[in-house]
Amino acid sequence: MAKHSRKVKPKAARTDQPRAGALKRIAKKSQKQSRWRSWLLSTLAWIILLGSAGVIIAFGWISILFILNPEQVSWLNKYLPEGAKIDVSQKDIPQTLAEIELTLEKQNRIVGESLSLDAVNPKNNQKANLFLLPVFQKRNNCQSDCQELVEVRVYQRSKDLEYQFQAQTYYHLVTQLAITGLTKSFVESPLGKNVSESQKQEGKTQLPLTEIKAFNDSPLSPGFWFYLRGEHKQGDGAIAYGQIVHYNQELRSLQQMLSWKNPNGQLPKWQQITGSATKELFIDQTVGLDPQLQVYQIKEGKLVKNSVVLEPINLKSLFEDFSYQKSLLLARNGLWTPADAWLTSLQKQRQQPFPDSVQAQIDLIRLHSQFTKIQADKSWASPSQQVLTALIDGRWERALQVLTTSYNNEQEISNLLKSDRGRLWNRTTVALQLNPSRKAVLAWAYLILTVQRGEQRANTWLQGQPNINEETLVYLQGMLAKLNDEVTNAHQSQIIGGVQKISKINNIDWLPVDGQAEVKIADNQIWYQVDVGAFHDGTSWLSYPFANFSLPKIQTSQFWAKILGISADPNIQIVVWLPNGEQQINTATIKAVQMRNGVLRLLAAGDLIRENKDSSLQPKPLALTSAALEWVQASPISIEALDQQNPQAVQTILPSVWRSLQQSGDISPGQVPNFEEIKGKMSNWPVQMIDITNDGTLDVVLTISGSAIASLTQAGNENWGNGKENKRSRTVIFSANGEVIYTDFAAKSPQTLIAIAKLNSDQSLALLVENNDKYSLRRWSATNQRLE
Repeated sequence: MAKHSRKVKPKAARTDQPRAGALKRIAKKSQKQSRWRSWLLSTLAWIILLGSAGVIIAFGWISILFILNPEQVSWLNKYLPEGAKIDVSQKDIPQTLAEIELTLEKQNRIVGESLSLDAVNPKNNQKANLFLLPVFQKRNNCQSDCQELVEVRVYQRSKDLEYQFQAQTYYHLVTQLAITGLTKSFVESPLGKNVSESQKQEGKTQLPLTEIKAFNDSPLSPGFWFYLRGEHKQGDGAIAYGQIVHYNQELRSLQQMLSWKNPNGQLPKWQQITGSATKELFIDQTVGLDPQLQVYQIKEGKLVKNSVVLEPINLKSLFEDFSYQKSLLLARNGLWTPADAWLTSLQKQRQQPFPDSVQAQIDLIRLHSQFTKIQADKSWASPSQQVLTALIDGRWERALQVLTTSYNNEQEISNLLKSDRGRLWNRTTVALQLNPSRKAVLAWAYLILTVQRGEQRANTWLQGQPNINEETLVYLQGMLAKLNDEVTNAHQSQIIGGVQKISKINNIDWLPVDGQAEVKIADNQIWYQVDVGAFHDGTSWLSYPFANFSLPKIQTSQFWAKILGISADPNIQIVVWLPNGEQQINTATIKAVQMRNGVLRLLAAGDLIRENKDSSLQPKPLALTSAALEWVQASPISIEALDQQNPQAVQTILPSVWRSLQQSGDISPGQVPNFEEIKGKMSNWPVQMIDITNDGTLDVVLTISGSAIASLTQAGNENWGNGKENKRSRTVIFSANGEVIYTDFAAKSPQTLIAIAKLNSDQSLALLVENNDKYSLRRWSATNQRLE
């Protein structure tokens, strides 16, 4: 068997094995270092790339902020050279409240009390984030309300990061609005136009706004609402005026919405009137009994998105319908309740509701109607006010009922119609357009035209009206006769009384006869107080203390004007006797009346009359109306001539006169001389023959002067007669048979006959007598056979 030979491979030498392992390890290590270097370079490249992108983005953002809001990058000014600093205006830099006040003080402005525009957290007393700041300025040459509102600003707490961690709170100016006062011509102009038309009126005089308040109503959407206010004195009253300002949060803007004024002083307010979700702005400008109400709705602005406007509710026609058009016609002329009645009827007939704009008109009309109804339902003390409220509310028949049942108030109602400046006339003409045959409306139109233009003009107008028949004419003439009852039957004023000057009056003590609230006097006039001794009330003469005079429970100026007869002519004559016996007469005007404890006084205004300082020999000043008396002055005859006509009467008269002189102390007491001796002393004395007793026979009126009395004593006892010539004249009146019917020598009640006069009321004679500074009339009573 053959043996196979095996080839033996030679083994590697041991000395080469370590060298090969080292090479392997070096190669592996080299690969790891290469991978790390590659990763490091990649990471560094990404860092550089991202850093560059961040820098680019940062510079881009800073550039955008620099363009849109430089204030946000104003911190860069710390690192920029002087010439490269960013220009940031002062107003864009957030400020603390103290810095804001200091800035305004440097501008001579005054900071007002701020108004918060967001809720303040009561738990931690956080400051408001948003508030309105009023800015005032001191007015020159001012005595009251010297701070004038010139600007309003809105500030918001700064949200910049750099101001968030400051110890003080910084605020950013959001917006501002310059404030200008209202023109004087607008404030003083009559009512009747929408108050938003204010600044269309020309006027250089600006009235300042001195106050700003936020409306305290529940939040009004959108934004915040404020009213600015001022006050203007006019006559005895004051007119409130101002503006409505709105802050729109979405637009971050302040806007003046409208200007307003109100002669009754009431402020605008928000009130639910139309039933919409948002309240309406309500301005009540009513003065008197005729309503003047303005209502504005918040509407979305058409020019700027998210803006709002105040739109007045007016009475412009919005659609064609007969009842609707007639309702607006009635409302435009002040007949609110009839207009509301028409619209209520129209609403019932329609099957679908009115548009919101028409419903707003209906609500406005109803608001006015509620006012006039309340006034007409009241019980007024003055009949003219009762008539006026009824006419304003369209209650024509009710107003006529007041006229026909009023007593002594026709003149007052006539004055109401005469003073109408169109508000009542317009109502009647519009009501006649809708119902020409309504007699009550026709009557009031006829009465208004008669008192203002005359009966002839009223009759001409009446002829042009439809459906006027004989019955209607009789009816209208009856109404006119009732209205004219007081005017046509008014008697002439017949008043007499004593008068004196007074320096001051208390308006509370006097009732003005012209119906005004108080009595006034011209600068060049003085007050006279007349103590009435007697007056004619249209039926008979009444005398102090007026025991038979029945006063009504309520004394009105119209009552006294009619009773005294001064409705048409309130003048009264003031008569003053001068030292030489002449009369100085001036005319005064009766302004007021006073009745207390049976004493009737009149207050008159007139020019100053020269006083008689030595008035002991002359009558006291006298007041009388021109129609009261007519002086009677018969031609005198001597006692000697009377003795030839009626010797028996003279034989009775002369001893009686002598005894009267003794009783008065004018001559010495003692035995009465014989008739012939007395006749010798008195034969030249004058007497007047006047029928005082109205019996057809002449009575003897003997007026003895002081010098005549003195002549009786000069011959016998010179000392007894000294000074007697400085005494006032005395009068004794004897009947035809010699009986004394009047004497000034009565010791118990000293009196002086001033004059004999004829009364214009009945042409009878009366004695005007002064007694204790009072004047009275004495007339002969045929029943009692004496002067009363």
